[in-house]
Amino acid sequence: MKIHPFFPLLLLLASAVPALPDPGGAPPAREITMRECVEAALLNNIDVAVSQSEREAEGLAVPMEEAVFLPRLTGDISLGRAIGPTGSSIGGTLTVDQRSWRFDAGVSELLRSGTTLSLTFENQMLEASSAFSLFNPEYRTGLTLSARHPLLKYSGREVTEAPLKIARAGAEAGTGDWLAKVMDTVASARTSFLAFHAASREVEVRKTALSLAERVLDQTAARIDAGFAAPLDRLVSEAAVASRKEELLRAEAEARNAEDDLKFVIGLRADQEWEEQLVPVGPREVPFPPDADDNFEEALRRRPEVSALAARTLQAEVQEVVARNGTLPDLSLTAAGGLTGFAGTPVNNPLFPAGGGETEFDGGYGESLRNLFSGDYYNWFVGLSTEIPWKFQREQAELARAHRTIEQQRLREEELRTRIRTEVRKAHRDLTSALARVDAAAASVAASRGKLKAEERKLALGSSTTTQVLEFQQDYAQALLAEVKAMTDAYVAQTRLWRAVGTILEKEGISVL
Repeated sequence: MKIHPFFPLLLLLASAVPALPDPGGAPPAREITMRECVEAALLNNIDVAVSQSEREAEGLAVPMEEAVFLPRLTGDISLGRAIGPTGSSIGGTLTVDQRSWRFDAGVSELLRSGTTLSLTFENQMLEASSAFSLFNPEYRTGLTLSARHPLLKYSGREVTEAPLKIARAGAEAGTGDWLAKVMDTVASARTSFLAFHAASREVEVRKTALSLAERVLDQTAARIDAGFAAPLDRLVSEAAVASRKEELLRAEAEARNAEDDLKFVIGLRADQEWEEQLVPVGPREVPFPPDADDNFEEALRRRPEVSALAARTLQAEVQEVVARNGTLPDLSLTAAGGLTGFAGTPVNNPLFPAGGGETEFDGGYGESLRNLFSGDYYNWFVGLSTEIPWKFQREQAELARAHRTIEQQRLREEELRTRIRTEVRKAHRDLTSALARVDAAAASVAASRGKLKAEERKLALGSSTTTQVLEFQQDYAQALLAEVKAMTDAYVAQTRLWRAVGTILEKEGISVL
């Protein structure tokens, strides 16, 4: 049978026609870009939400510690009556009936020097059916100002403000941890998208390789029917088709796995979202080479892990100051001064007969207040109090532990600096290498495509074999895969470099603070 010279071209065109989509139960498809993946991950990722909650919790410790230095108001009001028997004949009755009310108010404040100031205002009325009372009812008032200042332990602004400094450092560390988690999530979203895009591109390449192998099989069958090839050539083509089908199935499974990984990273939760098929729309431009600012010094300035670790080191240093202060004896100076007032209604007392007429204490509650503010009746007190633990064993242990904590933080800082330096250097090197590989891979694809076309023409003219064409097809497919890998590696290296330097949010145009 004579073969038309355009028959191989017709086979090529037929194989290039895309298959129509199956209108059956195929899941809906949605195109998605790398930017959309990043936005979805920041919005839905559970780790980011947890880190944000932890950051807010750390920040709430600051107003809690600041409230320690705010004035604290106290108050007490009571009203009572007591009727009880008495065994004393002096009282004149067998029972005692007492009525009273009390109202106290006060304010206290801790100063940042460690001094505690207190001001109390006391008011009391007592009415009793007792022969011993000179005034019934009687009103007592008092106004007292007291201060307590630690002289050794807990003394000074540095120790008093230590909990507030620790809380502020904790809030800064929480912000750094949250920023690091956001950067990690952005990098993970980009990397997962690139892995999914590369897997999808591999499926396309495997489909192309299978289509080319099936075309050769059809051409071989036609040549066998025409008597231009031996039947053994069919086995070679069929084996190539079977091998490339197996490669396609494996690539499709890897693409679905990469798609599920991406869906997990971007935080899809609804069942319909997991059933929806994603179609990655890859970036079209080649990544830019490393910038001059992509260096170790810039990374130390921008990485949130550095600021978070520095804040934790500050916490350890403050705790060490507190622990060192705790090894001192507790010696405090206490001072108090106040005014007192008294007034009441005089009563006839058989034990103390009235004979002096009216006194300055005759009157009610108002007279008691006037006596209070007259300044004639006062009290004051000054004293020292101390507490000394035996051998300071607990305090010395806490100080030693604080020293170890600082040493650990110093080692963590050194380890972080080394890790950042390594990440920046490797990412810088990988990006430069990947960009060079992209150019080389593109040239390799063009060369292998030209060689394949030339070999197909030779096969059509009978000057080549099926085996040679299949080998050139395989070379072409490998060149395409190498180009996909080089481009993917370039974008992944760019992502890693941005993350290593700490500029990934700025490069993505994301503002989170």
